[in-house]
Amino acid sequence: MVGSETRVGVWQRAAPVRSLALLACMLLSGTAMAQSLFAGTWRPDPQRPEPGAKPDTIQLVNGEYECPSCSPPYKIKADGVDHPIPGNPRYDSMSVVVVNDHTISRAVKKAGAKMAETTVTVSQDGTRMTERQIVSGMGPRPIDWTNQLSRVSGGAKGSHKVSGTWQLIESDLTNHDEDTTYKISGDTVSMSDRMGRSFTAKTDGTDAPYKGMAEFTSVSLKLIDSHTLEETDKKDGQAVLVMRWTIDPDGRTMHARFDDTHGHVMHQTGHKLP
Repeated sequence: MVGSETRVGVWQRAAPVRSLALLACMLLSGTAMAQSLFAGTWRPDPQRPEPGAKPDTIQLVNGEYECPSCSPPYKIKADGVDHPIPGNPRYDSMSVVVVNDHTISRAVKKAGAKMAETTVTVSQDGTRMTERQIVSGMGPRPIDWTNQLSRVSGGAKGSHKVSGTWQLIESDLTNHDEDTTYKISGDTVSMSDRMGRSFTAKTDGTDAPYKGMAEFTSVSLKLIDSHTLEETDKKDGQAVLVMRWTIDPDGRTMHARFDDTHGHVMHQTGHKLP
């Protein structure tokens, strides 16, 4: 959400996410996969909110920063000091600094370790907001996200320009670190991306090690039909994220469905790079 770190893939909206990019190369039957045209490198399209997604509301007035739409909601002083944020599973403190009339910065930590740092800038006409977010803990190195939002309504009288209600337009990795490459050998798929994440797994549903991401320790792959594959990412044997990847007949377009196993589902599309 606008006022809550991290958005990524938005952690609040879809589980962090190796957003699209995945598995084009796995979407044919086992014997056909080796000759598949789907092997190669795939890039996810920018993430966009599901239809009917609720906007986010923040207020920054009289030196206090508030996010009533966050879960859980909170209000802290915008004084650059770490303040407790109870009840959030991804971070336990936040600091807010007012940079100028159009810009603020936020940082969140968990157990003293910085999880994300965000620079929030409102356009000169006040209608657009850009969040540049550096997120730690999703891979072997920090991830750079850019989120674009559109104003729905203004803030309270005398409040900072970031105040008001905002609707997410799209989120994307700034440097396309989610570009993902697949190699196929028989019924075995090898995945690697620019974020340092990788696995090599068979498409028979057996578990294989997942490397480069603390949230996942293993992965299993299962062919659903000739154009659809299901990936289950696990932590200590328990499913954390279930994804379905479906290839269009054009061989260059892929659709993904992400289920975080807690009732949050998101869809996204990606395309094969030349």
